[in-house]
Amino acid sequence: MASSVLRSLRWRATISIALFLIAIGIAIRSVNYAVTREILVRDIDTQLWTRLGAFKTRQQFAPESLVGPDLAFREISLPDVRTASDLKPSVAMRLFIPSAVTARPFPWFAGAWREDGTLLAALRLPDEVARGEPWRESKETIRTEPNGKARLAICRGSDGTVLLVGTPLEPLAQAMREALWFYIWTVVLAIPPMALLMWWILSRMMMPLARISRTAATIAAGNFAARIDLAEADSELIGMATTLNAMLDRLEAIRISQARFNADVAHEILNPIHGILLQADLAEQRPRTTAELARAIEHCRTLALRIQKLSEALLALSKAESAGDGPIATLDLEPIVEEAATQVESLAQARQVTIEVDSHSALVVGNADLLHQVFVNLLANSIEYSLVGGHVEIVMARTGGRFVVRVIDHGEGIPASQAEQVFERFFREDSSRLTATGGHGLGLAICRSIMRGHGGDVIWQPTPGGGATFEVQFAAEKVAADRAHLNGP
Repeated sequence: MASSVLRSLRWRATISIALFLIAIGIAIRSVNYAVTREILVRDIDTQLWTRLGAFKTRQQFAPESLVGPDLAFREISLPDVRTASDLKPSVAMRLFIPSAVTARPFPWFAGAWREDGTLLAALRLPDEVARGEPWRESKETIRTEPNGKARLAICRGSDGTVLLVGTPLEPLAQAMREALWFYIWTVVLAIPPMALLMWWILSRMMMPLARISRTAATIAAGNFAARIDLAEADSELIGMATTLNAMLDRLEAIRISQARFNADVAHEILNPIHGILLQADLAEQRPRTTAELARAIEHCRTLALRIQKLSEALLALSKAESAGDGPIATLDLEPIVEEAATQVESLAQARQVTIEVDSHSALVVGNADLLHQVFVNLLANSIEYSLVGGHVEIVMARTGGRFVVRVIDHGEGIPASQAEQVFERFFREDSSRLTATGGHGLGLAICRSIMRGHGGDVIWQPTPGGGATFEVQFAAEKVAADRAHLNGP
């Protein structure tokens, strides 16, 4: 249960926000507590000082009324201001500082002494206050007793007397305990509705994510055309929803392409297999001469070689499409190009085609074996479709911060309308160029997959005067450096 709660974004967010708000509530209540105590103490000081002033005035104008202990001089002050005032506390004041607005009895005591310590008059004077010798005070002051039990206001009276008015602090402590309890239970009571409110708000906020999840479930169930509705997406999620829709479109295109590719592979493999089976069936139908059997076997061998070349091309294509995950390193392109030219030399001689290599040292980042395959495929393709006695050129150049290698032939060329189609898998047309892998339509697709896996590309350009130029583009230097760093030494 605890694990599932911690794995829930909604639960974690609710708990985190609730704890944050509780911390803020505790901080506010702590400030309120300190402010409440200060307000009450200042209220006490104001009333004590007012009573002390009335006490001093009565001594000056009616000293005979203050002679003798326990004389009644309650008339020297007015009632509590909170009781007398018609200004009622606001709701905010009642909620945040309740103890400061609650009218409470204000018990107080008073006393008068001569300078020698003789007690002249007293009203409910505590013994501990009298034993503290407050008559020794020489200036007007308001202070708390050292034991913390009373707050005292003291001043000099007429004829060298000392006057004192005080109040016990127990009512203040009781008021603060009540305020603390009020703050605690209000915070505790606020937690459940606050958590429910946070849960509801987060649930509303996560509804777009739930819709995205339902869309994903619909796609997983087989409805590959389903997409996230951008009209209902919040502005913060539009970017993510757009990216996901684009990814789904790309995956749908890949799925369709893969289905078409699988059908093309099955067709390419079934044709020679049907030919082999046909020859076997014919051989069983009637006796054949040695020459006829030899021709049948040769035909079967040709078809088997076609299957072999197709399988090798498919394996090469698979490696090409995973080139980005293969081992790459910084290498010199010149020996790779020259070795590829050497490998197709026999094919060039058979068609009386001359290979002209204009190469120089060029450092690139890539996989040597895969790059070698690119140039072998392109050179063989160009040789096959060059005119007898013609020539194929290999030119290395640096363009726009990247290296390019152009394989140029002067043959029949490619119609501009088919410039991109020739890079598609199994593309064939009677008037199109076939690749050097045996006419299965994978050679150029392999070349482009390898180069795009290296962060580059292969593009077609018409050769001036007739023919085709295939330009092998390598990644820009910064991109290549980043790839080399990610793949290590």
